[in-house]
Amino acid sequence: MKQDNIIKKIWLCIYPLIFWAVNQFAVGFLFQLYFLFDMTNKGRENSITTQSLSEFTSKNIVLILLITSVINILFFAFMLKRNNKLNIGLNRKESKIPYVVSLTVMGISFFMLSSGIIDMFDLTKYSDSYDTIISSLSSGGIILNIIAVGIIAPISEELMIRGVTYNNLKKYIKPSAAILVQALLFGMMHMNIIQSTYAVVAGLILGYIYEKSNSLLVSSIFHISFNISNHLFSVPLLSDLAGIPALMLIIGIISFIYTFKYFNKKAVNN
Repeated sequence: MKQDNIIKKIWLCIYPLIFWAVNQFAVGFLFQLYFLFDMTNKGRENSITTQSLSEFTSKNIVLILLITSVINILFFAFMLKRNNKLNIGLNRKESKIPYVVSLTVMGISFFMLSSGIIDMFDLTKYSDSYDTIISSLSSGGIILNIIAVGIIAPISEELMIRGVTYNNLKKYIKPSAAILVQALLFGMMHMNIIQSTYAVVAGLILGYIYEKSNSLLVSSIFHISFNISNHLFSVPLLSDLAGIPALMLIIGIISFIYTFKYFNKKAVNN
C-alpha cells in the first residue's frame, strides 16, 4: 500500500510532462502522415525521404507548437479548474499597471542578460542543435511566431509546470524544494544544453513568482515577455543593441535587479 502511494505521488508530479510529450509526438506524427498522403496523391512517392520528411516537420514546427500548446491549455486548464487551482487574477488592490509593467520589464531583462551571456561566451559552440531550434521557432512568420512561441506556448507551459506540476509537488515536499524540482523539470523539457540551462534558472524565477503571487497570470506575463523578446530584439535599433553582448548583459542585470526588488516589495505589501 505504501509503495502504491509513492507511485501515485510520482505519477501526479510527472504525468503533465508525459501528456505534453505524447501530445507533441501525436501532433507531429499527424503532420508527417499528411505529408506522406499529400506526396502520394501527387504521385511523388519517390521524393519521400527521411530528409524531406524532417524538412517538412521543421518547416511547420511553429504550427505544430501552436496546436500542441492549445491542446495543452485546454487539458491543463480543465485539470486546474477541477482542483480549484486555476488562479489567473492579479489579486491586487492597488494600481495594476506598474505591477504588470515591472513583470514585463523583468521578463525582457532576463532575456537580455541570458542572451548577453550566451553571446559573450559564445556558448552556442557547445550545442549544435541550439541555432537550429531557434531558427525553426522563427520560421512561421512574425505574426504566427508571436502568437505561437511568444504567447500561447508560455501560457501552456505555465498551466502545466507552475499550475499542475508545482501544485502537486507542494502536496508532498516543501515549497522551496518544489520550486527547485519544477525548475529542473522545466529545463529538461527544452532538451538542449543551452536552453535547458537558462530554462532551469527561468524556472526558479517563475516558481518563486508564482509562489509569491499565487497567480498563473503573473508568471505568464514574465514568461510571455521573455519569449517575445526574441522577436523584439530583431527590430531595428534593438537589433543593434543585441549585437553588443556586454551592454545587453549590463542593462539586463541592472533592470532585472530593480524590477525583481519591486516585485518582492509589492508581494510583501500585497
